[in-house]
Amino acid sequence: MTAKEEAHQNRLDRLPMAQAVVAHVYGIGLDELLAPCRHRPRAAHARQVAMYLAHTVLHLNLAEIARAFGRDRNAARHACRRVEAQRENRDVDRTLAWLETLVRAAAGAAA
Repeated sequence: MTAKEEAHQNRLDRLPMAQAVVAHVYGIGLDELLAPCRHRPRAAHARQVAMYLAHTVLHLNLAEIARAFGRDRNAARHACRRVEAQRENRDVDRTLAWLETLVRAAAGAAA
């Protein structure tokens, strides 16, 4: 395995940690975050945030994110765009910045 492939695999291996962090922060179960149906609005929002963090913090592509969440690429793209648009709100931006820090720390600890 090349160094590039190994780094990519490490990012994929860290995704469950990021999912667990987001589920915990939003007060939902990991099973609800990964459920094939939408569930409650809070769970749907948490899933979108987790997809966004997987893309921005872990640098996974949309196809990988979609696979990991049992969705299609368009759903992953929609989630990332929607969360990015919400960053204009100062409170949302602050929360997302905090979550980015948590996911980086958790992903680093999992290494």
